Amino acid sequence: MLALAEDRFLTDCRKQLITLHEILMQELSRAVQDQKSQTGLLVEIRQCEEAIKRIDNGHFGRCKVCSEAIELNRLKAEPTVTTCLSCAADRHNS
Repeated sequence: MLALAEDRFLTDCRKQLITLHEILMQELSRAVQDQKSQTGLLVEIRQCEEAIKRIDNGHFGRCKVCSEAIELNRLKAEPTVTTCLSCAADRHNS
């Protein structure tokens, strides 16, 4: 049952990321004139693509620093995050 819930969560995250990716690509097309906007959009697009790859490779939801699970609420709010709250705080305080 837990595996089914996890599969559903990953499927929902993947759909959310694909939708976000599509929106960002549309915004990028409209931002052709503004170099600063393009750069920010390209970063967000890359983050979406990387998160989708992590889902496909089975590494989604793991902190890239400590390898612990990233908090579920954090992933729900921002599925492109790559660090847990603890490592993000350590990085911010450094």
